[in-house]
Amino acid sequence: MKKFAFLFIFLLSGFGAFSQQKEYTEIKFKSKLRSYTKVIPKTKEFGLDRDLFVQLADLLTMEAFDEKQKTELANKLWLAVSDPKKFDFVYKDYSLNTIKNWGVKIKFEDPNFEPNPYLAKWTVTGDEFLYFQWAITQILTYERLMAYSEKAKVAQKAIHDLILLKNMNFYPAKTDEYAYDYLNRNNRLLAKKGLVIVIYNFHFDYMVCRLEDKEQVVELLSRLKWEFVVP
Repeated sequence: MKKFAFLFIFLLSGFGAFSQQKEYTEIKFKSKLRSYTKVIPKTKEFGLDRDLFVQLADLLTMEAFDEKQKTELANKLWLAVSDPKKFDFVYKDYSLNTIKNWGVKIKFEDPNFEPNPYLAKWTVTGDEFLYFQWAITQILTYERLMAYSEKAKVAQKAIHDLILLKNMNFYPAKTDEYAYDYLNRNNRLLAKKGLVIVIYNFHFDYMVCRLEDKEQVVELLSRLKWEFVVP
């Protein structure tokens, strides 16, 4: 009887999840690739495992996520990195939603209707670490844990989009200032709250963590051949 009740509840929850999915019959999926790779990224050979993403999910979300949300984020990051095909299948809605402008018509560009965006990216990239960095960036940006901006004016808005900084006040951007310098100035304010922004060296992707966790976060990211520094 208990087994029957469990199965019944499972089926109900499954139908509920299905009803919340997009109506894919109305979407014209179209891949620009003739075929996808059948090879999965070599995570084990590079010494990467799920625990790395469990740690990152915890350190980058702090109190903004509860334990269940942290686990879900770690699972998504790990699956996207270790098996892009399965990630696109298991998290279909989520996968598409993390791709900016997916299915949106942009001037002078064909709309992106790629049905398996993570598998497609892995197929055309072929380099584990370039793919890892891309996949993690899509997910963390979607979760408002990561932002990108070259100009200070853009960074002034983007920094407030980060879920950990949304209610904080920052210096206004200067007209001749780049994001790197702008974030450097605002790190002085964040230091008073025990926080720090770290940025992808020579690039413009950045995230927030506790000052006391900075070295650990930088070390974890370095295992992905990703060099983050304090601007």
